[in-house]
Amino acid sequence: SNPLFGGTGTDFDVHTPRIKNCEPWTLTELLNHEKDVTGMFMSGHPLNHFRFEINHYNIINLADFNEIKEAVSLQANPGKTYRLAGLVIDAQHRVTKTGKQFGSFILEDYSGKSEFILWSEDYARFSKYLEKGKNIFMTGYFKPRYNRIEFEFRADKMMMLESIKQLLTKQLVLDLEARHLNEGMIRFEEKNIKQHPGKSSLKFNILESKSKQRISLYTMENGFEMNDEMAVFLQSSPELEVQIISS
Repeated sequence: SNPLFGGTGTDFDVHTPRIKNCEPWTLTELLNHEKDVTGMFMSGHPLNHFRFEINHYNIINLADFNEIKEAVSLQANPGKTYRLAGLVIDAQHRVTKTGKQFGSFILEDYSGKSEFILWSEDYARFSKYLEKGKNIFMTGYFKPRYNRIEFEFRADKMMMLESIKQLLTKQLVLDLEARHLNEGMIRFEEKNIKQHPGKSSLKFNILESKSKQRISLYTMENGFEMNDEMAVFLQSSPELEVQIISS
């Protein structure tokens, strides 16, 4: 019998395709391709790197924010500021019929996602953050729309999520029982503060459980800048109760 495409079946070779040498994808690139193909992040969510920030800077999750947004026309609180954080999974830069620029983006966290629109001067201030794959922190409030019945969310501050430890930390407060205080902990704190000078202060509240006495220790002259090494240490020290007082 004749081969499907003619010939004897022995007069040609099939060569294995050559794959070009390419640089390995970064974690962000890998996650983005996984999300595009499968609809989910299989190697981990990009926000995994920011659990400390999400847990300690009074950030509301997007599922709760969406409930507030849906009910805001019934009981608005225009003076209340909301802190939000997440991964930008879509961003659009647009122009109105009258030629004015505006933008929209979708923010995603572990709980869900929400869409935001930036108009006129807000778009001019924050358009650089409207890029797919960026992890951002934002604050804002609800303001009445033109009909004064509906409300819209207006962003008043936006920054990269990785920068808020350094920019927003006013004081780090650590509560612990006296029995957990050890030389290694003290050495780490002393070394970290010296290596990262700044304007943030540190406060220790040491509790003696039997006598129920509490001693508070403060940094007075030498402040520090909140940093990744400190965050990792705090996350790996369950005996410490952590509170961040932020601006």
